[in-house]
Amino acid sequence: MRLAVDDAWVLDTDNCPCDVELVEALDLMVIRGKTLFHFGTGLHHVVGRSLCNPSSRNMVLAVTATPKEYVAYMDLVSADAETAKLYKVIFCDIYTLSSNILPRFDLVTLFHLGEEYEEPAYACLDDASLLALMIGQTVPNGRLAFYSGSTGFKETWPLIEQAESRGTIRRAEEYKHLIFYTRV
Repeated sequence: MRLAVDDAWVLDTDNCPCDVELVEALDLMVIRGKTLFHFGTGLHHVVGRSLCNPSSRNMVLAVTATPKEYVAYMDLVSADAETAKLYKVIFCDIYTLSSNILPRFDLVTLFHLGEEYEEPAYACLDDASLLALMIGQTVPNGRLAFYSGSTGFKETWPLIEQAESRGTIRRAEEYKHLIFYTRV
């Protein structure tokens, strides 16, 4: 991934239903008042629009490396003060994050882990260390969610298995294309 990716991801549930499936799953799980981290906002911002509202009181911190998605976020929160209180988006390359700047999360989505990673000179992390970082930022008994339909899932799966074999996460549940793990 490179900072300032030119493409913005429009909602296409036939090709990538992960954000919509997350909203459905969390509604079934009755997730309320939690702090979530979301990797990749999409131009649509479905996660922020759906999960950050006065009735759910969830807070979401998301990242995008796409200027158009960030501008769409600015437009969204400029027009909707309630969403602005609960939904925050950082414009950055996720591979430059560190535990020093991140809070703890009740749920972390890593739907796009392993997709088109190109190690830029400034990156602090690779896919394995990003997964380790986000496991570390997840509260005990918190959840991590992965998307089995991701183009990077083939590369991500061995990393998940390694974390599971080390005892840092355990498989919890599935919903459609999503696989949830619990932080041990």
